[in-house]
Amino acid sequence: MVGEMGHKRASMLLGLLLMLVVTLGTTAGASFNSANTIIVLPTTKVVNKVPLHINEDAIAGARLGAFLVLKGISEKTYTKSVVVPVEYHSVVIPDENQYYILTSRDMPDLGLPLTKNLSNGGIVLAVNFSKIAYNPNSGTAELGDGSISVTFNQSLVPLGSNQYNVLVYTKLDNVNTLYIYRLVNVTQNSSDIGTSLYLGSIWLYFHDMNEQTNEMLVDVHYPDGVFLEVMDEGKYYLICHEAGEDVFKSYDSFPKEEVETLLQSGVQEVVVINPLEFFTGISGSKAVIYRYWYYHLKETHRSGDVYSGQWVWHINSEEKTYSIYLHVNASNPKFPEVYLQPGTSINIPIPGWNLKFTAVYKKDDNGNVVGIEGYRFIRTTYVTRTVSVTAPTVTATNDVNSLIVNDTYILDNGLPKDKNVVIIGGWVSNKAWEVLERAYGADEIKELKNELMSKGYIVAKLKNPYNPNYYVVILAGKTYRETAKAVEEFMRSLG
Repeated sequence: MVGEMGHKRASMLLGLLLMLVVTLGTTAGASFNSANTIIVLPTTKVVNKVPLHINEDAIAGARLGAFLVLKGISEKTYTKSVVVPVEYHSVVIPDENQYYILTSRDMPDLGLPLTKNLSNGGIVLAVNFSKIAYNPNSGTAELGDGSISVTFNQSLVPLGSNQYNVLVYTKLDNVNTLYIYRLVNVTQNSSDIGTSLYLGSIWLYFHDMNEQTNEMLVDVHYPDGVFLEVMDEGKYYLICHEAGEDVFKSYDSFPKEEVETLLQSGVQEVVVINPLEFFTGISGSKAVIYRYWYYHLKETHRSGDVYSGQWVWHINSEEKTYSIYLHVNASNPKFPEVYLQPGTSINIPIPGWNLKFTAVYKKDDNGNVVGIEGYRFIRTTYVTRTVSVTAPTVTATNDVNSLIVNDTYILDNGLPKDKNVVIIGGWVSNKAWEVLERAYGADEIKELKNELMSKGYIVAKLKNPYNPNYYVVILAGKTYRETAKAVEEFMRSLG
């Protein structure tokens, strides 16, 4: 009974310790800890009403159990990336009825390709202060039609510069119009005879070739039909489907004017292909080397079209520029009057800019608005920061009763396959030795017994015969003091 009480005290001690640490979390820990190890104590034996070693072994087991719990506690650095918004403010711009263009002088951290002159290849962001008025009755600023505008150089599109875009200015029904084409220019490609080249709704099948005459037969597939055509080496071939008519024309040089005329008409697709060489390979296969230009209409914009909300397109076909501007028309409910009340702003609707325009109000000592000091632009950018926090991490069992077991548990269930096993006590008091003889063989266990008797104690670490990722550790001595010494040595070996 005394031994059983010692076993219970060991469990209570471990329980209190686990209550302190297991709530910290669970992670992978050391090779031996309370989550991946069980401790096997001898079953209580009483001889002549005197307990043999049992109480002392229970204390040694409790110490080892507490140690294994602590082995599961370590420091771990947790790293997380956070996105932090950062605001950049321009200087306060006074309202002097001027035509104002925002530059890096007034907003050094702008980070946008803005300029005062479109010839520099940038973008002009302007405020016409003659179209902004302060209403003292309502204490707000009123923005009129065209008070804010963004004008793009012809080499740029609203979503930013793109070398693969071709901008075409024209007039459609006497309205200034902008076509934006996507250009795919492949300077050299090769195809075997008997294969196809797909370019949108138009595709070519390379039918046959004649190296003697430097000619190639090609099936040209249009949206509404197929035609067999001849292509000569070195020639340029213009292919498109315009106004219900299939076009196939040859030229001695790149047909620049003809392509521009087609693009200004708003044709959906234009292909120019230039066969460079016909040849027969070593294996006898025939092939053609060529280059091509493929234009595909992406967007169409006309003056007066809505870009976003109350922002409207203005196309200048003569100067080849285009703008979006704040449109206000009191007679049209789609374009109502725009007011800047204290604490509000208007967004410049270009994706990725995160730029807004707001008023800076004057207030009296009571906080009442008495006028406007000026206006400013505010840009929000997002900066990614990596934050590292070092905190304790714990690998510990949630069930203290599963950490320390009696040897009868091992007798009934055998050595576990998913745990380290630490057996405390010799074969006289701990019945788990019977299981060891069955698992490792009587001869190997006899050697351990001989070592114990000659040395006084043993610290034996064996591979678990059912799972080499775990161990069976034997901590035993001739007396309980020597068993405690084996436990101490094992704990020191774990660090």
